[in-house]
Amino acid sequence: MEIELTRIDKSADVYAVRKAVALVLHSPDLFDPNDPDNHGRRPNFEIEMGKSPAGRIHNGKAILRVATKLGRKLLRWNYDSEENGIVVNGEALRIFNGHRGVSKNVEKIIEKALYIDPDQDKLRKQIEDKAREVRLRIAKLQFGVWYKPSNSPGKGRSFSIEYERDFIQKSAAYVYVVYEHKFIHIDVSTSTQPPPVRPNVSLRSASAGRRKTTTKSSSSSQISES
Repeated sequence: MEIELTRIDKSADVYAVRKAVALVLHSPDLFDPNDPDNHGRRPNFEIEMGKSPAGRIHNGKAILRVATKLGRKLLRWNYDSEENGIVVNGEALRIFNGHRGVSKNVEKIIEKALYIDPDQDKLRKQIEDKAREVRLRIAKLQFGVWYKPSNSPGKGRSFSIEYERDFIQKSAAYVYVVYEHKFIHIDVSTSTQPPPVRPNVSLRSASAGRRKTTTKSSSSSQISES
């Protein structure tokens, strides 16, 4: 269900609101770890901040999406006493029943996904934003295969270049990491024809920052950076 939150301090971000909501929803008044419906996990929820036309981070309102049973308990708990409330930056919020359900996708996330502490989520967001700021210029892009020469005395392998393209003379290419989706993205620009043609190639990686080593037909790629 959806619950409306109003009178949110204009300086409070979504993480401050999530933290205040979690303190209430995970408190002994509303959360029973022995309840079989909880499956031994703290309940998850979603916060959507209202957009401000004045350029602020929000308009002082938000929508709380939560499981229906827990949402109704929250509304009753808030109604029972003036001392029961969600407090953000020292101010108690006003809470209303939005009288709206949630989509199947959101309902599934709320019921199945593990609750993530807002401080951890905020740190992850900062890492994602930092990763987007880093772009490395590519000098050459090479595709080929790793092999071990028959006459090689050691255990090392050599790289056989099957295709190579130079991105210094007539074009430009950059590589950066999309942290949240765990893949390496190559952005290619061709400067010979205006406007620039910008085909995108994404190389999915097992972990952020690791170079892709295998593709179809056991081929691999090397990226040299200028």
